[in-house]
Amino acid sequence: MKRSCLLFAFLPLLAFAEDRPALQEITVTGKQEDIAARRDASTQKVIIGRKDIDNLGAMTIGEVLGKLPGVEVKGDGHRARGMSRDSVQILVDGERPAGGSRIVAGVVGRLPAGELERVEILRGASAEYGGAASITVNLVMKKPVSKRSTAMKVAVGMRGNEPTGQLTWTENGGEGGFAWTLPITLNMHRSQAGSVLERRNESAGVTVLNEQDKDEGLSTFREFVMSPRMTWKQGRDSLTVAPLLFDGLGKRNSDMTQTAASPASSSNMVGNGDRSSREENRRCLQRLRVEGEKHLGDSKLTGRVSLNHGTRDVNIVRLSHDAAGTASTRTDDTASNENESSLAFRLDRPLGEQHLLAVGLEHALLKRSDTQTFSGVTSSYADQERQSILWLQDDWMFTDKTTFTYGLRGERVDLVADSSARQHGQLMPSLAIRWAPQEQWLVRSSLGAGLKMPRLNEISDAATLSVAANTPTEADTRGNPNLRPERSVNFEAVLERYLPNNTGVLGLNFYARNTQDFTERRVQREGARWVDRPQNEGSARHWGWELDGKVQTDVWGWKGATVKAHLTLPHASVNDERLGISRLARDTPKYIFSAGLDENLPKLNSSYGVSLQLSGRSVTDIPDEMYAVSDARATLDGYWLYKLSPVFNLRATANNLLATDSVQHTRFTNGGDTYALTSRSIGYRSLLVTLEGRW
Repeated sequence: MKRSCLLFAFLPLLAFAEDRPALQEITVTGKQEDIAARRDASTQKVIIGRKDIDNLGAMTIGEVLGKLPGVEVKGDGHRARGMSRDSVQILVDGERPAGGSRIVAGVVGRLPAGELERVEILRGASAEYGGAASITVNLVMKKPVSKRSTAMKVAVGMRGNEPTGQLTWTENGGEGGFAWTLPITLNMHRSQAGSVLERRNESAGVTVLNEQDKDEGLSTFREFVMSPRMTWKQGRDSLTVAPLLFDGLGKRNSDMTQTAASPASSSNMVGNGDRSSREENRRCLQRLRVEGEKHLGDSKLTGRVSLNHGTRDVNIVRLSHDAAGTASTRTDDTASNENESSLAFRLDRPLGEQHLLAVGLEHALLKRSDTQTFSGVTSSYADQERQSILWLQDDWMFTDKTTFTYGLRGERVDLVADSSARQHGQLMPSLAIRWAPQEQWLVRSSLGAGLKMPRLNEISDAATLSVAANTPTEADTRGNPNLRPERSVNFEAVLERYLPNNTGVLGLNFYARNTQDFTERRVQREGARWVDRPQNEGSARHWGWELDGKVQTDVWGWKGATVKAHLTLPHASVNDERLGISRLARDTPKYIFSAGLDENLPKLNSSYGVSLQLSGRSVTDIPDEMYAVSDARATLDGYWLYKLSPVFNLRATANNLLATDSVQHTRFTNGGDTYALTSRSIGYRSLLVTLEGRW
């Protein structure tokens, strides 16, 4: 850890290094192209290319997202800059799933990482993407080329003590203006899951409960993906048709044993029962996306239409025994159905030599229904979201060194949840400046407004019931039908230093975000149950610094290697209207840091890489109510690639070499009662060996 931090600290010294001509041995690589694209972009953009994606050693797109610089995995989602709620906006070829569609978003995360051509990380507000999220991640999928070829990937390995595997076979072909690709993927893997929960409840200072749950589980997945894409081209015009079929079956068996102190204030732990859970879930998605591009003189018209139908069924049976051995059974079944349709059109037109005008129209409709049966009691929920977006943006090249990007974005969203209908809308201006005072220096800044709508599951009263006990630390989870959207103003300012011949870039970024109707999850007692719902807490301020660097070490005389690092130092405060105080935002980490090293070894026909991700300790402090701490976490990954022949490569990838656990401590106070919970999710090492071929 210390060496990685020192390495990052020395990177800025290159900004003052004397410019020197490129060495003759340096060739144009994907990394250079990534840096050049970042430099030429009118707004802040970082590009993760195909080679970098391969080096991440990820089997799925979801695993790729969890390893992006400045992005942190938290629960089932991704966040950035310490913001806990939807702070990362995920697009697929520029398309945003409506309403936080659970099935579409979940399936995209399960697609093989080989489907990606590149990942674009965008910061700053714009009319095109809005300012709802602090960071936008655009997943650019591979496009077919009219060249007959076959690509295959066979991966086998271990996650913990369990085997895992993936087989991907892709046929490519075409002739003239027609190109097609047919990727077929089969995932078969097993993974261990283990956790330890420690509960300690007190009443009037006296310990009334002291329990420990040890849970060991095994998850198995079988996933089939077929995602053909066909493109017809005529001159500069094109039409692409891309259907997708996803069928996934997952099973999870877990066994929990519980011990309890007797008496509760002692350290004498005795058996207190057990629980066996058997879960089966089935997720299916059928998708059709059609996109086209038409050139009309100097203008370009692009459009897309997407239709999605997804289903998800979850069946859980839990068999429990109490301390006396008395058995009880609980059955939970959930069936979800989603239908989503969207369309978008965009026109780009140059006006003279200084202006490039773009106007876009987007519309999306998402309908979702849930049927839940908990121990024989059935409930049904129906939700709907309709989005309409119109935006206008102009890139004005004021001088050769200065470009202004200004625009206006209008959004209207209609929400229907449990027969309650609402409408929200806003006009959001934005302005960005790109200034190149010298050849190797760039200054960027942006200011814009944002509107973050509640997701459908945040306004639906559909429940996820707590399993072991219903307490403030293990509460039911529901949405809030009265939740209002967040409205924000976002500011960014970045200084970038580019090394000669695009051999490296260093960046220093300051960001600030002011949010009204800021949303956080809050636990409250409702009747006989403790319930966790999202609530509008008041106004919030998020600000911080980001430093990043990517340098090819040829400038140091170390040929063939690349060093990269990213550091985020977030700060956040909330003016809590309910409590009438100013406090820290929930679950804000002290820092988020990632660093990596890749090196080519031509004499050994090999390359290798190591990467480190650190998430600092995060604290939640709600006076006289809740105090929670997530421990700092370090993840170390590595890979080795050997070129067997011009056609085949052999890749070995190891993840979580430190076997780092995730640990959280929570203490909740209610009157004279105190509830304490420590949870530890066991981290397992994994090793994957992949044979890659293309001919």
